[in-house]
Parts: sequence; C-alpha cells; structure tokens
Amino acid sequence: MRTRPFRLSVVVFSSIALVTAPAAAARIKIRTAYDKTADFSRLHTYAWPPAGAGEVKLLEVSGDDPAAMRERLEPIIVGAVDRALAGRHITKAANAPPDLVVSYYVLIGPGTTAQTMGQFLRPVPAWGVPPFAAATQSLEVYEQGTLILDMVAGDRVIWRGSAEAALDRGTSDASRNAAIDSAVRDMLKKFPPKK
Repeated sequence: MRTRPFRLSVVVFSSIALVTAPAAAARIKIRTAYDKTADFSRLHTYAWPPAGAGEVKLLEVSGDDPAAMRERLEPIIVGAVDRALAGRHITKAANAPPDLVVSYYVLIGPGTTAQTMGQFLRPVPAWGVPPFAAATQSLEVYEQGTLILDMVAGDRVIWRGSAEAALDRGTSDASRNAAIDSAVRDMLKKFPPKK
C-alpha cells in the first residue's frame, strides 16, 4: 500500500455533529488494514506532519467552510489519537525523528440507502411471482462522515484505519466529541497488529 510520504490519514466524522451517544457506537463502521510485511515491533514514537495534522474535505456543496471545520475538529481528533497511542505505549517523538508519522482526513458527503420492490425475494421463488420491473420503494438520503487515520513509516503507509457514520447536525458538542474519541479508540485497539 503506497501513498504520499509522511501522511497518516484518519477519516473522522463531521465537524458539526456525529451520531448521538451510546447507540452511536453500534452505527459507526470501523475498518483497519495494514502492511503485512511491516515490522511493527520497532515502532515506539510518532509525530504529526509539520505542515498540519490533517485535512477536512467536503464532498458536497453545503455552504460549510472546510477551514473552520478543521479548526473545530482538529483538537478533538489529535487529542483522541494522542490518548489512544499513549495507551498503546507509543509516545510522541521529542527531538529524534519519529518511527511513524500520523495524519488524518475528514470526509463529509452524502450517503443513500434504497430498497426496491422484490429485492428480498429469492431468485426463483417456488410460488412463482411474475417478473416485474424493480421500482424504488424506499429511499433515504443522509449526510455521512468518515475519519481516516494513516500511519506512515518511511515512505509507506503501513496502517490505515477508518470510521464511518451517518451525521446528525443536531448532536451536542459533548456527544460528538465522545463519539470521535470512541471511534479513534476502537480503530487503534489492535494497533500495532500482532503477527
């Protein structure tokens, strides 16, 4: 898996709101992937890129300002990652070059769910339903946010985590912050991966 040097991407949730608390954890999709050839046993320090910890990308025209969202979300994301890595015994590099460079991306855009007539029928029902044109019976359009977290060693991304959820702009700051913190903790539970 290759990417630009020194980028650790974390897909994080919307700067405005996440899903509501305790049931939210069930609706956050967490995915991780890693380079199976990387030696994770030698990774003890990390740093954020000097040019900035991450980016916010809006995948829709919503009138929101990505820079303002980044200013609002970055302290929450960076704090959550710092706490989670400290719990994994990986410390911030002080004066020496880090073993890992971590960065994040927040992607916010539309999501949809649709159901069509007949989609849950078996392909060849024994009772012989006549063929009919598939028609949409249910359509839901919602705002979705993703936080991507990448860990880079040298010039390779060796680990990537992502958390994805439907967004609710009415969620309180405290609930949103708790959801981001929980998602980052869940992403980093199995970091570094065991061989």
